[in-house]
Parts: sequence; structure tokens; C-alpha cells
Amino acid sequence: MKTILIAHNYTESSFAFMSYSLARHLAGQGNKVVFISHKPFFSEPFKETIEKGELSVYSWPTENRPVKFKDALWFAGLYLRYRPTVVISHFVNVNITTIVSKVLSFGKVKTFPYYHTLSNQIQQDVSSSALKRNFKKYRKKLLYKWFADHVICPSDLAKEDLERYFDCSKGIKVVNPMKDRFEIKSALNSAAIVVSYLGRLEPSKGVIDLINAFLQYKNKFQASKIILNIAGSGSQNDQIEELIGTNPNINFVGALSYDKIDAYLNQSHYTVIPSKFDNLPTVGLESMMNQTPLLISTATGLSTELQDGLDCFQFTPTIAEMVLLFERVENSFENQYEMGINARKTFTEKFGIDSYRAKMKKIIGSN
Repeated sequence: MKTILIAHNYTESSFAFMSYSLARHLAGQGNKVVFISHKPFFSEPFKETIEKGELSVYSWPTENRPVKFKDALWFAGLYLRYRPTVVISHFVNVNITTIVSKVLSFGKVKTFPYYHTLSNQIQQDVSSSALKRNFKKYRKKLLYKWFADHVICPSDLAKEDLERYFDCSKGIKVVNPMKDRFEIKSALNSAAIVVSYLGRLEPSKGVIDLINAFLQYKNKFQASKIILNIAGSGSQNDQIEELIGTNPNINFVGALSYDKIDAYLNQSHYTVIPSKFDNLPTVGLESMMNQTPLLISTATGLSTELQDGLDCFQFTPTIAEMVLLFERVENSFENQYEMGINARKTFTEKFGIDSYRAKMKKIIGSN
């Protein structure tokens, strides 16, 4: 029996299901699994016996981000209590869990931090001084060099970015999976071609350029059947609302709760991902899962997993190229249904939870 610690979000919602499912699967295989959940926050830990093994779920001392010395002390106590041999960590959990585990185990524990966010995304979306950015970069570079056995990268692009930006060659590619919630594709009205965006409204996501490209296209082809939906929230919210104004061909629906995402994507002919930099956008997996084909920027890690013209249309994330994209969509609309079928097939073949668990078990050397 191995003892494995996973630090992520213990929930079946969102792509965090990957860690929820992995934890329960590893426990069922006869391992002792300790899970630290940032969100949701559990005021009291709980334990569950799963077939041959056991799962213990904790949260950090408070609902705040675990970045303080007292959080490190709390984790040290937890580590010494369970003494895991493998630590897998995501996002804000990475620094404390990776460093403290290595120190307390005298380097024996195997640590696998995740590399979710590309360096260019952070530089464009996060406002901070050059001094602060360089400090964080150097700190993370040392973490990867001295405290990580391997760094899990969800895409080839992430692996390349890790090596270029942090001079780290420890990356291992494991694509993120998505829970398959698909039931049936809604019958769509062909009187309009619905193209939908869902995600954060931040500079790296390219939404402003997308809207400007759409306005140019509609001005050029006034009989176009395409309508554009925008769902999400972020720092560009006000700018986007002002840009859209009262345009009847653009629907700005704001932020969506997670339980409404599938319906939103299911009722769209295409989902557009205009990112200037992106790793493996979750909405892309959710869209393919819902049999909705993608219009996807080649600046995303997900685009290399797809085939242009088969399960998606790919484009360079510039206004000029997106104008041409809308024209391509309109002229090829008769192939939309087949492209959706192919997108769903790609999802089941590449992004299923079973293949993810098998890859992770092989990497960490579990039963």
C-alpha cells in the first residue's frame, strides 16, 4: 500500500474532477490517499473506506490562499502524520506541498507539481511590477530545479513553455481529462449560426479582437446568419459591454454558473476559443464532450490535439484571420453536424478519465 497526497479541489465539478476521480480510484486500488482541498473548503476532515484502501480529505486551515508560514506549519504536521511517498499538487497548493514534502522526507518523496498556466498568460493578464514577476519566476525556477521530480504539463505547448521560460526539462505531458456528462445533442435551429465564447474576459483570451473581427465581418456581409454569444467575466467586462453596445447580433450573457455550461455549449453550433496564449482550455474539452465543434486559436495547446477541418477550424488569433474564419464557418455550415460528431469522437479517444488515471498510475508507480 502506497500513501499518496493530492492537493487540488475535491469536487466533481469543473476539470478538478480529474483529481477527485484519481484520488478515489487510487484508494480503491488499495492505496492510502490524503486529499487537501482548497475549494470546496471543508471545516472538518473526513475519511472514507473505498474497497481495498482509504481516502482522507482535509482542507487548509482557512479558506484563504495557502501561502503563509502557518499554512506551511500545518502542512508539515499533516505530512509527518501520513508520510506520503508521492505528492501531486495543482495551482496555489504547489509551493508549500512540494517544498515542505521534499525537506521533511530528506528528498525521498516523489513530487509532481502541475504546470497549468503559461508564462505569457500571466504576463499579459496579471498586473504586477517587473521586480515582482522576476522574483516569482526565480522562486518557481528553484522549486522546479530542486524540489520537483517531474512537472506535469497538460499540453506540448506547456512543456515547451516550461523549458523555455524556466529552463526546466522535467516536464511530462499528460492531457487533462473531463468527466463525460453528455446525454444528447439538442436539435439546433439552422435559421442562425450560433458561435459562442465561454471563459475569462482577460487580455490573453483575445475576446476584444474576436468581437472586433465579428463586427468587421457583419459589416462586410450584412446578410450573414452568424450570431455571437459571449459568456464570462473578468477585467475586460466593462470594455466588452461598451464595445457590444446594443448590437442585436451579439449576446453578452455574463458569468454562467457551472450547472448551466453544458446547456450553453449544447445550444451552440460552434464554440470559439480566440486565445492569444492558452494551455489546454477546459471549455474546449467541455465543448467537444457536448458534440459542439471548436473554432480554435493555434496559440493554444489544445489545437495540436485536433485536426483542422475534421473536428475543428483552426486560425491564427488576429482580427484579419478571424474575419476569414467567420467566412469559412458560413461557407462550410453544411458540415457542422459531422464536425460535431468528430469532435465528440476526439474527446472520447483522447480526454477520457480512464486513460488519464492509467497514465498517472504509470507515472507515480502505483498499483
